[in-house]
Amino acid sequence: MGNTTTDVRFTPLLAAEVRSVLERHGYRLPKESDHVHGLVMARVATELRNLVEVFEGRIR
Repeated sequence: MGNTTTDVRFTPLLAAEVRSVLERHGYRLPKESDHVHGLVMARVATELRNLVEVFEGRIR
């Protein structure tokens, strides 16, 4: 169990794959500007890091 901030498994591809899964299940990003889209994806990455830590049994 590594540190999520330095874990080489946590890549932009992981976030893109999670986004793809969510979209296949009918979830959509807000139809806003690129700036808003970037803010949303940054928050998604933060929450994905939290999910990874929970999944591996790490507590922050």
